[in-house]
Amino acid sequence: MKTLSTLILTIVLSTTGFGFAPMAYAQQHGGMGGMHKMHQGGGWKASLTAEQQSQLVKLKLDYKKKKYPLKTQIKQAKVELALLITADKPSQKSIDQKIDKIVDLKSQKMRLKAKHKIAVRKILNEEQRMKFDMKVLKKAFHGKKKRRHK
Repeated sequence: MKTLSTLILTIVLSTTGFGFAPMAYAQQHGGMGGMHKMHQGGGWKASLTAEQQSQLVKLKLDYKKKKYPLKTQIKQAKVELALLITADKPSQKSIDQKIDKIVDLKSQKMRLKAKHKIAVRKILNEEQRMKFDMKVLKKAFHGKKKRRHK
Protein backbone atom coordinates (compact mmCIF):
# COMPACT_ATOMS: atom_id res chain seq x y z
CA MET A 1 0.00 0.00 0.00
CA LYS A 2 2.84 2.36 0.91
CA THR A 3 4.54 1.60 -2.42
CA LEU A 4 1.36 2.44 -4.34
CA SER A 5 0.90 5.79 -2.58
CA THR A 6 4.58 6.62 -3.13
CA LEU A 7 4.22 5.79 -6.82
CA ILE A 8 1.10 7.98 -7.17
CA LEU A 9 2.79 10.86 -5.34
CA THR A 10 5.85 10.57 -7.60
CA ILE A 11 3.70 10.63 -10.73
CA VAL A 12 1.72 13.65 -9.54
CA LEU A 13 4.83 15.62 -8.63
CA SER A 14 6.65 14.78 -11.84
CA THR A 15 3.70 15.72 -14.08
CA THR A 16 3.18 19.05 -12.34
CA GLY A 17 6.88 19.75 -12.83
CA PHE A 18 6.48 19.26 -16.59
CA GLY A 19 3.70 21.82 -16.60
CA PHE A 20 6.09 24.50 -15.36
CA ALA A 21 8.88 23.70 -17.80
CA PRO A 22 7.40 25.53 -20.83
CA MET A 23 6.71 28.63 -18.72
CA ALA A 24 10.27 28.68 -17.41
CA TYR A 25 11.61 28.26 -20.95
CA ALA A 26 9.39 31.05 -22.23
CA GLN A 27 10.57 33.41 -19.49
CA GLN A 28 14.21 32.75 -20.39
CA HIS A 29 13.57 33.30 -24.12
CA GLY A 30 11.37 36.37 -24.17
CA GLY A 31 7.91 35.00 -23.47
CA MET A 32 5.76 32.70 -25.55
CA GLY A 33 6.07 35.05 -28.51
CA GLY A 34 9.81 34.49 -28.36
CA MET A 35 9.27 30.75 -28.72
CA HIS A 36 7.12 31.35 -31.78
CA LYS A 37 9.65 33.70 -33.38
CA MET A 38 12.45 31.24 -32.69
CA HIS A 39 10.69 28.62 -34.82
CA GLN A 40 9.63 31.14 -37.45
CA GLY A 41 13.14 32.43 -38.22
CA GLY A 42 12.05 35.85 -39.55
CA GLY A 43 9.85 34.83 -42.47
CA TRP A 44 9.57 36.46 -45.86
CA LYS A 45 6.81 38.84 -44.71
CA ALA A 46 9.05 40.48 -42.11
CA SER A 47 11.20 42.20 -44.73
CA LEU A 48 8.47 43.54 -47.03
CA THR A 49 8.57 47.18 -48.07
CA ALA A 50 5.47 49.35 -47.74
CA GLU A 51 4.93 49.15 -51.50
CA GLN A 52 5.21 45.35 -51.48
CA GLN A 53 2.75 45.14 -48.57
CA SER A 54 0.29 47.30 -50.48
CA GLN A 55 0.62 45.13 -53.60
CA LEU A 56 0.17 41.95 -51.55
CA VAL A 57 -2.97 43.30 -49.87
CA LYS A 58 -4.48 43.94 -53.29
CA LEU A 59 -3.45 40.50 -54.57
CA LYS A 60 -4.86 38.79 -51.48
CA LEU A 61 -8.17 40.63 -51.80
CA ASP A 62 -8.48 39.68 -55.48
CA TYR A 63 -7.60 36.07 -54.64
CA LYS A 64 -10.18 35.84 -51.84
CA LYS A 65 -12.90 37.37 -54.03
CA LYS A 66 -12.37 34.51 -56.46
CA LYS A 67 -11.70 31.77 -53.88
CA TYR A 68 -14.71 32.17 -51.60
CA PRO A 69 -17.38 31.63 -54.27
CA LEU A 70 -15.55 28.42 -55.27
CA LYS A 71 -15.42 27.26 -51.64
CA THR A 72 -19.14 27.94 -51.30
CA GLN A 73 -19.91 25.99 -54.47
CA ILE A 74 -17.79 23.08 -53.23
CA LYS A 75 -19.64 22.99 -49.90
CA GLN A 76 -23.00 23.18 -51.64
CA ALA A 77 -22.04 20.37 -54.03
CA LYS A 78 -20.91 18.21 -51.08
CA VAL A 79 -24.26 18.70 -49.36
CA GLU A 80 -26.05 17.82 -52.61
CA LEU A 81 -23.85 14.73 -52.92
CA ALA A 82 -24.78 13.65 -49.40
CA LEU A 83 -28.45 14.08 -50.25
CA LEU A 84 -28.03 12.04 -53.42
CA ILE A 85 -26.28 9.25 -51.53
CA THR A 86 -28.90 9.15 -48.79
CA ALA A 87 -31.90 9.20 -51.17
CA ASP A 88 -34.38 6.33 -51.02
CA LYS A 89 -33.24 5.17 -54.45
CA PRO A 90 -29.75 6.62 -55.08
CA SER A 91 -28.74 7.12 -58.70
CA GLN A 92 -25.13 6.17 -59.27
CA LYS A 93 -25.06 8.30 -62.43
CA SER A 94 -26.18 11.43 -60.52
CA ILE A 95 -23.71 10.70 -57.73
CA ASP A 96 -20.84 10.33 -60.22
CA GLN A 97 -21.82 13.60 -61.93
CA LYS A 98 -21.84 15.42 -58.58
CA ILE A 99 -18.44 13.98 -57.70
CA ASP A 100 -17.09 15.15 -61.07
CA LYS A 101 -18.44 18.62 -60.34
CA ILE A 102 -16.72 18.69 -56.92
CA VAL A 103 -13.43 17.54 -58.43
CA ASP A 104 -13.69 20.23 -61.13
CA LEU A 105 -14.39 22.96 -58.56
CA LYS A 106 -11.47 21.81 -56.39
CA SER A 107 -9.24 21.84 -59.47
CA GLN A 108 -10.28 25.42 -60.24
CA LYS A 109 -9.51 26.40 -56.64
CA MET A 110 -6.06 24.80 -56.75
CA ARG A 111 -5.25 26.53 -60.06
CA LEU A 112 -6.36 29.84 -58.57
CA LYS A 113 -4.11 29.32 -55.54
CA ALA A 114 -1.11 28.44 -57.72
CA LYS A 115 -1.72 31.52 -59.86
CA HIS A 116 -1.87 33.65 -56.71
CA LYS A 117 1.42 32.26 -55.39
CA ILE A 118 3.13 32.96 -58.70
CA ALA A 119 1.83 36.55 -58.58
CA VAL A 120 3.14 36.93 -55.01
CA ARG A 121 6.58 35.63 -56.05
CA LYS A 122 6.81 38.27 -58.79
CA ILE A 123 6.53 41.03 -56.18
CA LEU A 124 9.33 39.68 -53.97
CA ASN A 125 13.05 40.34 -54.21
CA GLU A 126 15.59 37.50 -54.41
CA GLU A 127 16.02 36.99 -50.65
CA GLN A 128 12.29 37.19 -49.92
CA ARG A 129 11.58 34.80 -52.78
CA MET A 130 13.97 32.21 -51.35
CA LYS A 131 12.21 32.33 -47.96
CA PHE A 132 8.81 32.22 -49.65
CA ASP A 133 9.86 29.24 -51.77
CA MET A 134 11.15 27.39 -48.70
CA LYS A 135 7.79 27.91 -46.99
CA VAL A 136 5.90 26.68 -50.07
CA LEU A 137 8.10 23.58 -50.29
CA LYS A 138 7.80 22.89 -46.56
CA LYS A 139 4.00 23.11 -46.72
CA ALA A 140 3.97 20.81 -49.75
CA PHE A 141 5.93 18.21 -47.81
CA HIS A 142 4.44 18.58 -44.32
CA GLY A 143 1.01 19.91 -45.19
CA LYS A 144 -0.79 22.71 -43.46
CA LYS A 145 -1.03 22.16 -39.72
CA LYS A 146 -4.47 22.75 -38.27
CA ARG A 147 -4.23 24.35 -34.88
CA ARG A 148 -7.02 23.92 -32.42
CA HIS A 149 -7.70 26.89 -30.19
CA LYS A 150 -9.26 26.30 -26.79
